[in-house]
Amino acid sequence: MMFDDTGTTGGWPAANGQSTRRSFLGGLGATVGLGALTGSGRAQPTGASSPDGTVYYVARIGDLELPGRKRGWNRSENGNGNHNGANNGEHARGRLTDAEYLVLEGQTGTIAFTTDGTAEEAFQYAFDELSGSGGTVVASGDTFEFGGPATAGDGTALVGSGGTRFVVAGASGESGHDLLRVRGDGATVANVEFDANGTQTDNHAIQADDCDGLVIANNRTVDGFQMAISFSRCRNVRVVGNEVLDPNWYGITARAADDERDLRRSENVLVAQNYVAGVTYNNIATYNVSNFAVSGNVVEDGGHSLIACSPAQQGAIVGNVCRDLEEYAPDPGGEAGIEIEYKETHVREEIAGTDRARSYDITISGNQVDNCPVGILARTVPADPEDESTRETERPHSFTVTGNSINGAGAAGIRIRSGAAGVVATNTVRDSATPLEVDETYAVDIQEGLNATRA
Repeated sequence: MMFDDTGTTGGWPAANGQSTRRSFLGGLGATVGLGALTGSGRAQPTGASSPDGTVYYVARIGDLELPGRKRGWNRSENGNGNHNGANNGEHARGRLTDAEYLVLEGQTGTIAFTTDGTAEEAFQYAFDELSGSGGTVVASGDTFEFGGPATAGDGTALVGSGGTRFVVAGASGESGHDLLRVRGDGATVANVEFDANGTQTDNHAIQADDCDGLVIANNRTVDGFQMAISFSRCRNVRVVGNEVLDPNWYGITARAADDERDLRRSENVLVAQNYVAGVTYNNIATYNVSNFAVSGNVVEDGGHSLIACSPAQQGAIVGNVCRDLEEYAPDPGGEAGIEIEYKETHVREEIAGTDRARSYDITISGNQVDNCPVGILARTVPADPEDESTRETERPHSFTVTGNSINGAGAAGIRIRSGAAGVVATNTVRDSATPLEVDETYAVDIQEGLNATRA
């Protein structure tokens, strides 16, 4: 389909820069399978079937004048999950200048909303329209500047379309703000690059809380964030195929940057096939998680243990590559490629004194650990460093460490600083002055066998 070249667009005078606008809308229509978008803001069908379910498309079109519409050109009052019509109860009319972010209805291509503010208003509009029924929000392959977070609800899928970037804007100094919050069940976030723009505290790229059926896949985070991908109080979580570069505190974690959500329990969690590098603390931290798998990840360049569970239960850490740990303010016993831990400051009041406060039934198998001070570590860290009795009462137990390959662990290949009823067998440790270290005071009933040591 071709655009009408008569110099009018749906009854409105043609705006300056129309050929550029035509190229953008035509390209967007082709990309999303709707055909060319006419100047009236409607899609001309090409015969391709429309996506299943409700779909909205969000695009940045630059500083162009667009033909106005008497309906559907309203701005939300805020970006906090509620849209309530146009500013001051008035619909914008006529021509809108500097309209930068655009929301299109997927089935018709009709322009539903536009704003010349920052991008969270446009995305919040689309998320709110999907509230209750669910659907998909497709972001064009552009850079979207966010002055605050947008919040997705039940059944919402946010999908980038190639080259999509969400960037923190309007922040001051190191303190930033979240880009995307997920607060609903059955949500998906995929194919988006999240850019912290150098901010390093008080923010996440993606923060999910109290969700069931969460998927975070094939995203990329760069240039900061306190915690890049964070989930709390979530069930049935899949964090798969993401690239996380240079966050400040944590890469992929069950923690949160605010106390209300921090260290809340999650369950049924899969963290798989991610690449996480350049972290001050843990690259992957499944804290307060039960029934989990951390599998097939590549993690490097961290300051605390590269993969850590503290506390966690009934999980598997299998087939990961962990390398190049440089300690930052290490806890007693040092930091490791992989760690099973009880740390008293990670235990919230609601689980203190219960079995959920301890780490147990964890399998660590088939991992490659290179150039870390300690290869694999089990320990207890009391809040009071002088409280040695906690290393007996709260130690990790019923764990299995088998079939791992550990190279260049300067302090210890495998260190069981505290633990009970564990199996450490069939591991290969190379180039470590202390291949296997078991503390006889605080580690009991540790079965060892067939571990190989190589120079």
